[in-house]
Amino acid sequence: MPSISKIHSILELLRENSKTGLTNKEISITLKIPQSTCYRILASLKEAGFIQHKPNDMAYILGFVHLRFAQALIQGMDENTVIDPYLEDLHQATGRTSVFTRLSGQHCVAMEVRGSVDTRISVGIGEIMPFHCSAAGKVILAFMPEKQREKLISRLDLDRKTPATICDRDLLRKNLITIREKGTSYNQGEVYQGINSMATPLFDLNNRVFGALVLVGTAPDLPLSTLQSYSGVFHNTGREITEALGGRYPGWIKDLK
Repeated sequence: MPSISKIHSILELLRENSKTGLTNKEISITLKIPQSTCYRILASLKEAGFIQHKPNDMAYILGFVHLRFAQALIQGMDENTVIDPYLEDLHQATGRTSVFTRLSGQHCVAMEVRGSVDTRISVGIGEIMPFHCSAAGKVILAFMPEKQREKLISRLDLDRKTPATICDRDLLRKNLITIREKGTSYNQGEVYQGINSMATPLFDLNNRVFGALVLVGTAPDLPLSTLQSYSGVFHNTGREITEALGGRYPGWIKDLK
C-alpha cells in the first residue's frame, strides 16, 4: 500500500473513532500495517499537527490543523455564501435538520448543516454520503450525465448498511430513473436504521448537478408522507439557488407546492 494510501486510511480511521481515539497497536491491527511502520507515520502526522494524543492517554485523535483546511475550502466556494441563508430558511420552515451536500470528486460530502437529529446518529460537516443508499448521493447520481453516472456506478462498493440498502446495480439504476423523473430522492433507513431523509438536486452555471439539499430525521418524526409533503418547498428552494448561481432548474420537475 503506497504511503499516501496508508496516511489516508489512518486519518479516515481516526475520523470514524474521533470520540475514543485509537492506539498505535489498534490502528496497526485494523489496517494490517506493521506496528513499526504505523508508528513512524503517526509520529510524522503528530509532528505536523494532523493528529494528537488524548490527554493522559496513548490513544491518537485528529488534530486541529484539519479545521484550517476545512475553513479554507469552505471559504473558497462561492456557492456556500449563496446557499447558507436558504439552508437556514429550510431549517426554520421545517423545524428539522437541513443539509447542503456537494459533489466532490468521487464523493458526496456534507458541506453545511442546520439543526441536529435527535438520535445517536448525527450529520456533520465533511461526512461522506454513500451514492447508492443516501438520499443526497442518489439524487446527485440520478442527475449526472449518463457516461459519468455509469462510470461511477461501475466502481461503487455497494456495501450493505442495513437490510433496506440497495446492493444490486440494476436495481439501483431503476431507482435512479424514478428519482430523475420525480426530481426527489428518498432514503428510508438505507444508511442507518431508523433514520429517513429526502434530497433534491442543485445545478451550477453550466446546468450540471453539483450538490443537493437534504432533509433528515428519525423515522417516527419524518415518515415518507412527511418527507413527501416537504418536497415542493425543497424544489422551490433548489430552483432559487440554481437561478442565483446562474443555472437552470429542470423544467420537467412539477412537484412544486
